[in-house]
Amino acid sequence: MPSSMSFRRWVLVLLGALLFFVGVPAAKEPGENEGAEGTEATKAAAPADEEGKGDGAAAAPEGKEEDAGEEKVFERPEKVAVGFYLNDIQTIDLKTHSYAVDAYVWFRWKNPELDPATAMEFVNPSEAWGHILTPNYEEPKLLENGELYQVVRFTGRFSKKLPLYNYPFDRQTLVIGFEDSVEDASGLVYVADGEGVTVNPAMVLPGYNVGKPELQISTQTYATNFGDLDSPQAGTYSRAQVILPIHRPPLAYATKLLLPVLCVVVCAALMFLLSPAFVDARVDVGITALLTIVALQMTFNQDVPDVGYLMLMDKIYLCAYIFVISGLVVVVRSTRMHEAGREAEAVSLHRRAMSVIVAVWAVLSGLVIIQAMMQG
Repeated sequence: MPSSMSFRRWVLVLLGALLFFVGVPAAKEPGENEGAEGTEATKAAAPADEEGKGDGAAAAPEGKEEDAGEEKVFERPEKVAVGFYLNDIQTIDLKTHSYAVDAYVWFRWKNPELDPATAMEFVNPSEAWGHILTPNYEEPKLLENGELYQVVRFTGRFSKKLPLYNYPFDRQTLVIGFEDSVEDASGLVYVADGEGVTVNPAMVLPGYNVGKPELQISTQTYATNFGDLDSPQAGTYSRAQVILPIHRPPLAYATKLLLPVLCVVVCAALMFLLSPAFVDARVDVGITALLTIVALQMTFNQDVPDVGYLMLMDKIYLCAYIFVISGLVVVVRSTRMHEAGREAEAVSLHRRAMSVIVAVWAVLSGLVIIQAMMQG
């Protein structure tokens, strides 16, 4: 009896457990209800969609929004209009071949992804650490025609080798050049804005006459890719250059530099006019003239750089040296003739030597000066 009761209890427990598991509802899968609700919402909205299939007015705004969202395509290379205003040129240092500039440069362009004002890089700076660039606007200004506009004022020193072969009658050109440091010529090119360069009417450059400036646009190809493995070929960049021609007033500089040499030569010629008997006086005149020319040349060299060629003034001094030394040679010769009792021959030598030496000096100096002024 006990055993049968135990068996019945076990059967009841098993039946109860089976009924419990069968009666619990299955767990819903995530999103199952949402899917059903979505299906019902779709079915509910279907008639409305079917009713609006023929309504073209409802679809039109969507098309307009798509058109408005399209990105504007800009042509390449981007053409950037460039203009300059030369406010002042403070100094020109011949020894360092540099000059200080105060100027404005402006840019106009269309592509908002570019900023040529901040990407501007000067190609001939001197003491680049001292350059100051100040943009007029924090962000490029949007003009009514859709272009972007920015003005940058810059001050600093620039460098260009100044040839002095014909100094002081040389003609020089001051250059201010820059390129875009980001885009090469395939992505950006400069174009002159109007006349390109305007000069401050009140600008004065002491010691020089200023010519008409011009803006030159060119391309510069570098003989290297600067180690950029993604650009195996040398890069070509658009370059803008302001060219300002200058020259010294010829009459003023001829008076300042040539007149002292002429005075020394005229004084040295007095040794031909003195009697052969005054040996000491003639020699003193020649030696004094020679030392004076040396002093003048040393003073002149303080204002010009050391160069490996003869400048015009060096040639003028060289002609003066030849004049004085030739005169001293004649003095020595005439002194010996005087000591030998040939007084008349000594005086005749003086006269002939004076005519020949002065003529040779005048011809050589004149040819040198004329050649320099023609070459500029």
